[in-house]
Amino acid sequence: MTILVLGHLVLDEIHSYDGKVYHSPGGIAFPLTAFSAVTKADDSLLPVFPYGIDAVDAMRALRVMHPAIDARRCWEVPDQNTRVRLFHVSAAEYNTQLVRSLGPIPWDRIEAPLAAADLVYLNMMTGHDISLETAARLRGGGRLVYIDLHMIAYRVHADGRRERAPAEQWMKWVSAGDVLQCNEHEFAALIPTDGGEAERLHMLFEVASPRHVIITRGEAGADIFSAPETRLHVDAISPRQVVDPTGCGDAFGSTLAMGLARGEALTHAAGRAAQAASYVAGIPGSLGMEGLRAHLGRSAA
Repeated sequence: MTILVLGHLVLDEIHSYDGKVYHSPGGIAFPLTAFSAVTKADDSLLPVFPYGIDAVDAMRALRVMHPAIDARRCWEVPDQNTRVRLFHVSAAEYNTQLVRSLGPIPWDRIEAPLAAADLVYLNMMTGHDISLETAARLRGGGRLVYIDLHMIAYRVHADGRRERAPAEQWMKWVSAGDVLQCNEHEFAALIPTDGGEAERLHMLFEVASPRHVIITRGEAGADIFSAPETRLHVDAISPRQVVDPTGCGDAFGSTLAMGLARGEALTHAAGRAAQAASYVAGIPGSLGMEGLRAHLGRSAA
């Protein structure tokens, strides 16, 4: 299986809810390293993204610690890398500030590997990781397109502070993927209506008819909708100790995406995704992601 992974590599400054500050690769690093934990020997894991001159060491570490990642289609640019500050107010709630960002991934970087992809995983880490025009070209060819909409449901202020807000072109964005994910707060902001979650789900399925919609809910787990009234609830799995919840949704989504692409039963794929999210909650940032494969192996035993 060929997995194409799209989104910005981010250098995170994480202000955890317990007062500690962590620095680690973030953004697409979370799903990318989660994918590396569930790949098989014949899988090809192909990320496509630019990285800045201050992220060279982070890229080198990703390659060394996660050898399943084939980073030949990632490229260095002579600019500062995308950076984000995250301020956690609880184990599930946080505010973010976009310090700087690289531009969208060009279509001509994506076109060639897309033709061979069985699974495309896109996580909109900055809100402009790729353009809407490019997103609309991902589906087809029998591949599964999984999109974590994430920052599509935000506006960025002049000081970099990000605030949840309706997406002006939400109908086009939700039509770009076979499987869609966002957290419950992003979903509440994404679709402009005075109605509640049920109404938003009806609107989304009417517009796009996705295979699944995933709404993550932090410590309350996640819900997977195959239709507005067809729901699979996935319980969260508590780690031994919550260290930092950053990246839990990314690990959940990428692990679930792999299971769906392989044709696994939804309940099985979702259970493993919950295990991945639990592991990430117990490490600082993405530091320690190399232990996820062993953790999933023990959980399955």
